[in-house]
Order: sequence, then C-alpha cells, then structure tokens
Amino acid sequence: MKKCVVTLILGLVGAAALTGCGGPAQSTGGVVEKIKQRGYLSCGASQGVPGLSRPDEKGVWRGFDTDICRAFAVALFGDAQKIQFAPLNAAQRLPAVQTGEIDILSRTTTITFTRDLAMRFVAVTLYDSDAVIMRKSLGITKPEELGGRTVCMQGGGSLVENALDEMEQEAGIQLKRVYFDSTLTARDTYFAGRCDLYVTDGLAAKSQLATVAKNPDEHALMYIGSSVEPNGVAIARGDDRWFDIVRWTVNLLVWAEYNGITQANVDEKRKSGTKEQRRVLGEDGAFGRALGLTDDWAYQVIKQIGNYGEIWQRNLGSDTPIKAERRLNELYKQGGLQFPLPWD
Repeated sequence: MKKCVVTLILGLVGAAALTGCGGPAQSTGGVVEKIKQRGYLSCGASQGVPGLSRPDEKGVWRGFDTDICRAFAVALFGDAQKIQFAPLNAAQRLPAVQTGEIDILSRTTTITFTRDLAMRFVAVTLYDSDAVIMRKSLGITKPEELGGRTVCMQGGGSLVENALDEMEQEAGIQLKRVYFDSTLTARDTYFAGRCDLYVTDGLAAKSQLATVAKNPDEHALMYIGSSVEPNGVAIARGDDRWFDIVRWTVNLLVWAEYNGITQANVDEKRKSGTKEQRRVLGEDGAFGRALGLTDDWAYQVIKQIGNYGEIWQRNLGSDTPIKAERRLNELYKQGGLQFPLPWD
C-alpha cells in the first residue's frame, strides 16, 4: 500500500514536469484571479470529521479546518461566506489540488517529502499523531496485546500505515488490516462491532469517540507511533501570490493569539494597540498592497474568524464535546510548537 501511494504521487509529479507546468496555478491569470472571477473559494475538506470539517444538520460546514479555510475567503473577498467545500477521501485529495478541482486543501493531511513534491504545503495548522480506538471490554492495556486483532482503516494514509508498522515491529505482533475507501465507512464498521480496532489521526479519534460513539466510556484510545505529524494547508505548485496570501493569513491567526487580539477586542487593538498591531490591522496599507489585498484584510480576518486559539476553542476545545487538549498546538511560550513569523 505504501509503495503504491508513493508511486502514485511521484507519478503525478513527473506528469506535471513532462507537460512543462506546475499545475493549474501557472495558467494565464493565476489562481487568485480565477478565484475572484468565480466569486468564491473552493476548499477541500474531509468526508466528515466532527470538530475538523463536517456539515451540520443545516448543511453548513463546521470545524477547525473549515474555519482556517474561511480565513482565506475573508482575506480575498472580505466575506467568510464566499466559499464552497468539497469532501475528499485520502486518495482524492492530492489529485484534486493538482488538477485545480479545488483551490486549497484544508483537510487533515500530513506534510511529507513526496506530498510536498506533488503540491505545495504552505503552513502547518495542526500537529498530531496517530491513535487506535478499541473496546475496553477487550482488556487491552499495551500494544503487545493487540496481536491478531482486526483494524479498520482508510486506505491511502501512509502515515497511519507507518505508525502501525512501527508498533507491530516494536511489540512483535501483527494486525489484520481491513481497508476502506472512506474513513467514515472504516469508523462505522468498527462501531458496528465488525472490527476490533479503528486507527486514524489522534484528533479525529477523539472527535469520533466524543460525537459518534453511543457510549464513549466503552472505548479506549491508545496513541501509536513516535512521529509528530505536521498537518497543513496545501495548494498547487507554481503561484507565488496565492502562496503568500495563504502563508500570511495562517501566520496572522497565530500572531493575533500571541498578541492577545481577539474578535471581541480587534476594534480596540486597531485603534490603540502597539505600533505593530495597528500597522498589521490596517493602519499601514503596505501589508495589504504587497499581497494584492485590501488595507484592512487582516482586521477583517480576525473580526470575522477570530485568532488561532479562538478557532481551536470553538471547534475542538473545552467548550465542545471533543474537549481536545492542544498539546503541541499550544503557542511556543506555553510549551507548544505554534509561533508567529515576524512582520518586518
């Protein structure tokens, strides 16, 4: 499975090189112009992971990943509603970016060498690791006791495969892997009792337990693998302007949290904050002009979407059923890995 994934990705990279282009971004006009002419941003999302990206009962997409994408819509249009989401499984996500089916991917995708050669990751939005969900009734307390168990999983996720390989080697066991083309099908098969285990990203696992399991207390979660997985937003290669807008919009979200700028106080900070805060929020139009955006694009993003911490809290934090700990996603001054780039 892993060889097939890598071969597919490298094949897509080679095809782009042979055609003399880096994807749709290099065609006449550029990605930003195409988005504006179309009138909305097209964002790739998951097939439905609560807290990350999933439509609610009214069909409105909710979640951390989707709110990150809405920030780009605000930067471009000044309107968070000018966006459409495309649900994608693991096998669909890279081709969707490369062919221009979507403008940007904001769907739990880990940055790797082969993936970054196929498309361009712009910024890390989440740090995660993989986890196995199992029934407590199995009485399993350590990886060595998982041998011979069946594990439901979505095909095409090389990092999950690596984590399982690592666990099997260290514990001296072998699992029976059952592949599905959708993480939802894999999840539902596990909860229906037809697999012993279900493996996915750690945040997604906590989300499924909190929002899908009929009785979350009947299940246990075990983190596997030693890798920290940097998940990020990705675009087609070849368009520097779109790259810059995405990078500095993500940076804005982290910078705002670092500086204590929120939806509630951004108006005040815009008027009486520090010199840097006032400049970034619109007093100095050079930031917007450099990106081809309006003078107040940064202010509008924070006013409509909030900062990084606010996005986390309303979708994954203690105010939600998921109650996920931020762990590595804390600001670096709180012991995490998130930090803003300077605006100099």
